[in-house]
Amino acid sequence: MDLLVLVAPLLMAQAPDLQVGRHVETVHQALISQGWQVSDEARRAEPLSARQRAIKAQVPSLLTCSGTGAGLCAYGYSRQGDNLRLVSQGDGELVRWQLGDDWYGAGVASR
Repeated sequence: MDLLVLVAPLLMAQAPDLQVGRHVETVHQALISQGWQVSDEARRAEPLSARQRAIKAQVPSLLTCSGTGAGLCAYGYSRQGDNLRLVSQGDGELVRWQLGDDWYGAGVASR
């Protein structure tokens, strides 16, 4: 059997075990403890409003929040070349997340 066939699944990015509805601060702490880091993009992102500054003070991975509708916010992480994005509702509950090109969570079609 080809070694690549055996090793390839181990090399693919594994989606972290996240749950819709968990508060993003709790998710942030769990990700940091699993070796994820705030992405460079999130480190450079500057909050545009007082609300965003308050969120970023609690969760430094904040990228941005929408100004209308449900007030969704996006957060960025990286680990060993993998990029992870979280999306939360305005109240901070996790809605969905993206690892590479794959989306998981609420409102995402099952694979």
